[in-house]
Amino acid sequence: MNYFAHLHIASITQTSWVGNLLGDFPVNANSLDADLLQGWRLHQQVDVMVDQHAASVEYRSMPRNGRRRFAGIVQDIVMDYWLIQNWSRFGGMPLDVFCEQAVSGLMLDKERSPERLKNMISSLEADNWLSTLGTTDGVEKAIRSIMRRWRYGEYLQDFVDDLPNVIEQAEKPFLALYPDLLKFVDQEMKKAEATHSLG
Repeated sequence: MNYFAHLHIASITQTSWVGNLLGDFPVNANSLDADLLQGWRLHQQVDVMVDQHAASVEYRSMPRNGRRRFAGIVQDIVMDYWLIQNWSRFGGMPLDVFCEQAVSGLMLDKERSPERLKNMISSLEADNWLSTLGTTDGVEKAIRSIMRRWRYGEYLQDFVDDLPNVIEQAEKPFLALYPDLLKFVDQEMKKAEATHSLG
């Protein structure tokens, strides 16, 4: 899952918006404030669960342009696409309202964010582009953003060239995975609450 799904999970669990994105940015977890650390840990748990889920394994093994070893990177982005496409099922509020809440929440902790995340929040303040992650152009921009930053970014070009197929292939895996992920997150939050109450 990419930015949008992690923000959705932050909203559902009422945990830090910034904290739930920190797993995608270089941070020293030991130096994080408690609320940010909780979000960071939840992000890590989500990433592990998604990576191991049978639907993710299936998606990564589908025939397409692009190396299989890099398919998981693209999967995260196209899962956001399908979450937005299915927002009426999973969202609980109008999409534009959620996007505004997410950016407002991120702005509250902007100064506690690493520099690259600060820059992303600033770009969202100027132009709230979250909903565009549910468009083909938005998916391509997200992939190209990774390509620019990552030393092996050139290997993602094949996925861009095959983008309509790459997106279409992700619909069924997303619909199989996301309900399970929301159940998993609920269980993890209940475990954390139980541990906290015992402590």
